[in-house]
Amino acid sequence: MTEQPKLWSKFWPADMPKTLQYPDVTLPNILRKTAREHGEKVTIVFREREINYKELDALSDKFAAALSSLGIVKGDRVAVFLPNIPQFIIAYFGVMKAGAVVTAISPLHRERELEHQLHDSEAKIIVALKSLHPIVKNVWSKTQLKNAIITNFETFTSETEQNSNVHSFQKLLTEDAHPQNVKINPAEDLAALQYTGGTTGAAKGAMLTHANLVANTLAFAAWIKGA
Repeated sequence: MTEQPKLWSKFWPADMPKTLQYPDVTLPNILRKTAREHGEKVTIVFREREINYKELDALSDKFAAALSSLGIVKGDRVAVFLPNIPQFIIAYFGVMKAGAVVTAISPLHRERELEHQLHDSEAKIIVALKSLHPIVKNVWSKTQLKNAIITNFETFTSETEQNSNVHSFQKLLTEDAHPQNVKINPAEDLAALQYTGGTTGAAKGAMLTHANLVANTLAFAAWIKGA
């Protein structure tokens, strides 16, 4: 079969490559490499706090180990019910390092939308803001959730009540633990279930492999290079 010309590429910048080489790696692999080579470079700035690549790698390692200690194994779903704060990034990488699958949930979702995504994704753990915890509790019995990890907007700490299935984000990060070495096949293993907006029906989860996310990241990097 003759490959059809990609007509859109003629509108690209002259120095933009028409294709890229995509390595057989995961996003956590890329983070570890960056932490080794540029560990002191700042990657996250939030309010008055800065986090460099070395710190992000270490924090997400601890989060991955914490997930494993809570019973998460390869292929399990972990919901991240957070806005754009450092804890989202730490959790996102931590989930993938544990071999689990991230399902990010909009913090604007209310009970109906939250229940649908948790039920459909079969998430076993949810990471949520303290202010969103009441909504989580309202739908808990209708889901497969086993544990909740709670944090605050301003800091990693949380004053929420803690029991056998409610845990402090900050406390989990204070444990001196290292993640298990989970074997991942980037082309086959899921990294994320990214849900649609559900504008024409119930939101549906798009199955994204580690290779999908790496390809998207490298393509984006190629476009912003030199910007």
